[in-house]
Amino acid sequence: MTGAAIVRWESAGAVVLAVHGAFDGASAWNLRNDMDESPAREFVVDLTHAVEAFDFAAGLLAAWARSSARQGKRLRFLPGAPEHVPLLRAHGLEVLSEDDEAAFAPTLAFPIPRSIPASGAEA
Repeated sequence: MTGAAIVRWESAGAVVLAVHGAFDGASAWNLRNDMDESPAREFVVDLTHAVEAFDFAAGLLAAWARSSARQGKRLRFLPGAPEHVPLLRAHGLEVLSEDDEAAFAPTLAFPIPRSIPASGAEA
């Protein structure tokens, strides 16, 4: 069983899959299954909330990325820590820069009121 929760949203034309917990073999397998079942072509795995990252997980998704590229699917990673970058690149995985992080941040799907009076009713 995975030590991570996978949170999914769409942003900037890609499906973003955020790992909350360990980026381990079990979470990588869950990510792989989600991407296989999705009709989407662009995926970003967000590791900004990953508490640890394992070589095996990167290797598993690198194999998926190579085979899925033939079907037109693209996988990119948003690293959560500096040590994630060499781990991902060692497997030939595409790493986004810190500047790209804002493009893939979740957006609020509801309006934010301009002011809320002390009574709690919207002004």
